[in-house]
Parts: sequence; C-alpha cells; structure tokens
Amino acid sequence: MRSALAASFFLAAAVLFAPAPAAAIKKTSYPEVRVAVPAEAKAEPALAAMRKQLASAISQRNTGQLYALVGPAFFWNADGEPSEQFDNRRNALHNFKVAFGFRQFGHGSDSENPRDQLWDVLDDITSSAALVQMEGNPGVLCGPLSAEPADDHAMDQAIERIQSEDENPEWVYSLAEVTLTEKPGGGGSVETVSKLAMPIAATYPPTQALGNNPIPTHYQLLLPSGKTGWVDVNAVQTLAVDRLCYGKGADGAWKIVGYEQNS
Repeated sequence: MRSALAASFFLAAAVLFAPAPAAAIKKTSYPEVRVAVPAEAKAEPALAAMRKQLASAISQRNTGQLYALVGPAFFWNADGEPSEQFDNRRNALHNFKVAFGFRQFGHGSDSENPRDQLWDVLDDITSSAALVQMEGNPGVLCGPLSAEPADDHAMDQAIERIQSEDENPEWVYSLAEVTLTEKPGGGGSVETVSKLAMPIAATYPPTQALGNNPIPTHYQLLLPSGKTGWVDVNAVQTLAVDRLCYGKGADGAWKIVGYEQNS
C-alpha cells in the first residue's frame, strides 16, 4: 500500500499534468473522418534488444545510457514540420536533449532541474512494442502504432470547417463501437459509431484556462452531423500521438534517429 506521502505525490502529479481546456470549436457539421490502423512493422531482434535497453534507461532515469542510444543524426518534427526549437547547427544529442527537456532551448548546458526532464513522456512513447514504417523512409521505424485518418483530405476539410481562430482541436477515435450519450455517464443515446475520428468539444468535469484542472472522466465529442454526445475517456484514444523513431547507423546498430511530435 502506498504511504500517505506517496499518495500525496501522485495526487499532485495528477493535478499538475491534468489536460488543458479543450480548444474552442465551431459546433457545425463537417466531413466524416474515417480511421484505419496502418500495418505493423516487425522489429528485428537487434532493434527489439535496443528498445529493451532504452526501456531500462528510462525506468532507471539513467541519462548516460539514454544518450548512448541517440544516433549521430536526429530529426524533430512538430505536426509534420521541423520543430521551431530544432537547431540544425547543433548535433543530434543537443536537439534530443532540448526535445525532451534535458537541456533548455537556447542553452549550451544541461538543465539541473529534474522537473524539466520529460521522463514520463519518454516512458509513454516507448511503452508499446508496436511500430510502424515511416512514410517515405522504409529504413526508419516509429512507435507507438496508432490509427490514422484514412483520407488526409477529409481530415483537412474537417479541421478547416470546425476550427476556431488559431487553436487546434484534439481528435479522438475508437476502433470498437462506442455510444455517445446526452449526458456524461448516462442519458439517452445520441449515436453509436466506430472507426471514426471526432474532435473534443468539452470535458467533464469542465476545465478552465487558469488554475489546476481535474482530470476529465468524460469527453463531449462533435459528430460529423453537428450533433454532440458524451463518452467515457477510457472508451476512446487520442488520434495524434508522439512517436520516437529508430534507424540503423553506418555500423548497423539501431539508434534513436527522430521524434515526431503531434498535437
């Protein structure tokens, strides 16, 4: 059983990492966005072994072991474009450190504050063994594997239709059938869908722009028809996921070669 001190720590962490308020969206109809799961890429034994070393380095919070697994080349994309904090004048390890908080942007030395280090993000990204081949680069495998829009044009049209100002709405999906209800946790059925991406219109409990936010238990989702309905957060998954990418160096060893950051 956790001690009272540990319980207090986990409660504080839960509040600290509670999601930000859902982006404001226009509650109107939009093109349906179907999702599909790309084919899983099989990792060869050498890559599987390297990823075990990575998992060990992360669990032990061992920066030395972690940095040894970063390749001599490293890309960092944010929503499909090079990150604004990526510095092509610096080496791969520098950019990796900045990407995951071990070094602050614009600094030449590592951060001494452990709170800056995004170990939990790394742990989350590497927790799944499933990988997908990077589009246009068959020698690079990225994970985790998740569903993707079956039609990128439909996705672009949908975002343009519902997006409000400069905020990017968060989209979720469920491969299995999920029923949206009139109220959080109950009420009449609005619609039952599957393999469909939908944007989050609101959360329950409600989140605010300022102050600590509780972790939501339900999402209000906007259906293509323009109707809204509520669903348990555990019934859906986030469409946009961050991915760590792996590739072979000149010596044939697998290394971390990139980070795809998606919002």
